[in-house]
Amino acid sequence: MNERAPAEMVDLERRAAPQQKRSQARIAQIVAATKRLLERGEVDSITTTTVAAEANVPVSSVYRYFPNIYSIHRTILEEFKLETDRIVLTVLEDPEAQDWQQSLSGVIFGLRELVASNPSYGAVFHLTLMTHELRAVREAWNLRLADVLATRWRQGKDGFHGGDPAIVARMTVEIYCSAEILIFEVRDRPEEAEAYFTEALMALQRYLAAYLK
Repeated sequence: MNERAPAEMVDLERRAAPQQKRSQARIAQIVAATKRLLERGEVDSITTTTVAAEANVPVSSVYRYFPNIYSIHRTILEEFKLETDRIVLTVLEDPEAQDWQQSLSGVIFGLRELVASNPSYGAVFHLTLMTHELRAVREAWNLRLADVLATRWRQGKDGFHGGDPAIVARMTVEIYCSAEILIFEVRDRPEEAEAYFTEALMALQRYLAAYLK
């Protein structure tokens, strides 16, 4: 059950980060509880009350650090973003990579493994489709990731040619994100999820083959 009407604006900013170890541990406890609920597939029914019960803390403790459930979701989404950035930059800066197809496969397989081993990431990513404010967070992230690729291609890396680096980069990111959402929706059907993943990788390879060499 959502804690607000969809049209309302909500505050996604977490309360000021505490310095005390006890408070930091409490925040980690609340976030971990939310992740467990997301992993159990209880996406639509998660509230600050259910999080408090799962974390075995008073609801007031949740509100002390987070203004609403969406703020906790954003915290998890930011964590996912940091992990994604690490994977992308590590692969793109790998001096052993021989060509763009190897780099692309490295990024896609790395991200797939990240989401598969952290189901809450896929769940909160899926929530960005249904929550205006979270969608704005994902949009900003997509633009930043696309800018990383566009900057790389403007420098002539991967043999980029014949197109606008910014547009091609944005399309690349959007294709991946769309595939990740589809894969999450069929997560209970592994063979179908794997088929979507294979098709997404093939689609990206064929699309980028027109611009990279």
